[in-house]
Amino acid sequence: MCEECLVFTQRSQLSTVRHSRAYGHFSYIYPVISRRSRGLSIGVNLSLDNRCNYNCIYCEVDRSAPAAAAQVDPEAFGQELYQMLSDLSSHSPALRDVTFAGNGEPMAVRCLDHCIDLAADTLGALGFADIPVVVITNGTFIHRPWGKRALARLATAGGEVWIKLDAGDQERMTRINSTLFPLEKLEENIFDASRVLPVTLQSMFMKRWGQPPSDEAVDRYIGCLNRLTEAGAAIAGVQVYTVARQPRLSHITALDAPALEAIVSRIRTETGLPAASFA
Repeated sequence: MCEECLVFTQRSQLSTVRHSRAYGHFSYIYPVISRRSRGLSIGVNLSLDNRCNYNCIYCEVDRSAPAAAAQVDPEAFGQELYQMLSDLSSHSPALRDVTFAGNGEPMAVRCLDHCIDLAADTLGALGFADIPVVVITNGTFIHRPWGKRALARLATAGGEVWIKLDAGDQERMTRINSTLFPLEKLEENIFDASRVLPVTLQSMFMKRWGQPPSDEAVDRYIGCLNRLTEAGAAIAGVQVYTVARQPRLSHITALDAPALEAIVSRIRTETGLPAASFA
C-alpha cells in the first residue's frame, strides 16, 4: 500500500479488508481502499435491498432475510457523489476510480445508464475527467436492453467493465455462484460486451474446507479463457483474486499468494492474456 493510502486508512479506518457500504449519511456512496484499483476507490451501491441474482459462496452479504424492494434515486446518487468528490482534500490519496459494485448486481438496475452518465459528468465537472467509471458485473444482464444501454454509456464515458468469471464449467459455476445461469450464455455475453469496450475478467479462487481448487478446475477455467480468446473476445486482462473479507460461510477461506500466482502464471503461459494476482 502506498504511503498516502496508509495515512488515509489510519485516519478514516478504511482498509482492503473493510469495505463497509455504510459511510456517514450517504445511501449510495462509500470510499474504499481497493486491492484491484490499487488505491482509493469510490464505491457505488445501487442495491440497497441487497438483492442479487447470484448468491456466491464467498460473498459476505447475508441474503437470507427478505428484503423490501428499494427504488434507486439517480439524482440523490449524483448529489452524494458530488459531495464526496468535493470533500476529497490534498491529504487524500489519489482517486483511482468510481466503481459500481455494492451489495448486488449493478446491471440489474435499469437506470444504471443514467447513473453512469451522472458519474462521468460529475467527475468532469470537478476536475476528475481522467478518472474512470468502472462497473463490476456478473455479466448476466449484458444481453438485456438496459444492460446494453449501460455498456454503451460506459464506453462513451471511457469507462471499464469488469466481468465475473469464477469457473470454466457449468457444475462449478453453479456451485460457486449459486446460479443456474448458463455458462455458455455468460461466455456469449462476455464476447458481446467486448465488442463495445475491452473487458477485464475478475476471477475468485479460494479454499473450501481448507482445500484449494483442483488442477481440473483450473484446467477447465483456462479452457474457458481460451474459448473466449479464440472466438475473438477483446479481453484487456484477468484479475485473479481471493477472499479478503469474512464470507458468510465459515468454510470459505483465502487462497495463499503463491497458489494465486501459480494460476496467474498458467493464464499468461496458456492463454497469452495479461493477468495479475491480488492476495
